[in-house]
Amino acid sequence: MTNLPDRLKKIVELVPDSETVADIGCDHAYVSIELVLKGKVKRAIACDINEGPLSSAKSNIINAGLADKIETRLSDGLKEVLPHEADTVVIAGMGGLLMEKILQDRLRDFDTFILSPQSDIEHFRHFLIDNRMSIRDEAMLMEDGKYYTVMTVISADSSREEEPSGEDFYKNEEDFIYGGILLHKKDETLHKFLLKEKKRYESILQKTQNESIKEAHKHCLKALEGYLC
Repeated sequence: MTNLPDRLKKIVELVPDSETVADIGCDHAYVSIELVLKGKVKRAIACDINEGPLSSAKSNIINAGLADKIETRLSDGLKEVLPHEADTVVIAGMGGLLMEKILQDRLRDFDTFILSPQSDIEHFRHFLIDNRMSIRDEAMLMEDGKYYTVMTVISADSSREEEPSGEDFYKNEEDFIYGGILLHKKDETLHKFLLKEKKRYESILQKTQNESIKEAHKHCLKALEGYLC
């Protein structure tokens, strides 16, 4: 596989060496194929709720010569994946609220999650922390004019004591809005995003003193403070 979009390359990069990965909402199975070809996973379960993408995924898998290593399943989220059948779960390309629905009551069924919610990210981070999950890492990138966030998540119960808990980086509201780990790392892409958001909020506030916009602007400025240190 070549010419993967940057966001998919980042997902592949963040997936740890695994026995089996469950690729949920696999679309054309590009992530599953790349992971197996790179030797990062021995086996993949490529799942999608729609027959069309799954048919395309099957063709791509066969063309890659990986039919013996990648299984396709018609599945609504994780419904057709048994607990601990995979060590790592990948979910990307869907909104945070839908991802919450998929992960509800399944967060202890797998070791590691590589997640890339496309909306409601603040709410999604709260969902993870509230459910005793530890956000171990976050990456942010821009592709085709859009910003994407990819995160590595494990159960807080399985975190090693010498490692900081995800909760250590998610305390203030701006941590949940923009990503506590990204702020801690002073991520360059996040910095560009914050500057863009600051300009957008200030443009709106020139026309109206909407309280929610004023509050959002305040959190944006507070997040930017760390980049001045």
